[in-house]
Amino acid sequence: MIKIVVAEDDKLISDSLCDALKSQGYEVTAAYDGEAALAKIKEIMPDLALLDIMMPKMDGISVLQGMRSDSATAQIPVIVLTNLGDIDTISKIVRAGAADYLLKSDQSVDNVMQKIKEVLARGVKLT
Repeated sequence: MIKIVVAEDDKLISDSLCDALKSQGYEVTAAYDGEAALAKIKEIMPDLALLDIMMPKMDGISVLQGMRSDSATAQIPVIVLTNLGDIDTISKIVRAGAADYLLKSDQSVDNVMQKIKEVLARGVKLT
């Protein structure tokens, strides 16, 4: 079963994403802050992570950088979810090694699900 960590501090968004993913047969773990997200990613070794940028304790870019600096988690694909669409933020996301990103305000749960399928189709892990 494909494992996904959803790191999102907005409980309503997190619950919607987790419910949709579970209904599609994914094994899902939620994290509500950056530190918890990084810890769960290292523990679970998911096939994909969804990361919000603006989270308590550690932002999503820092989580992504932490993943990429650890050989055990460096190849896990990450989709960043953000409300920040400025060029500087997008550049940071790309430089940090995200597989893709989505602007939350422009996406439905169905769009997020489609992006997850696209990223997973590229190869479950980037090894």
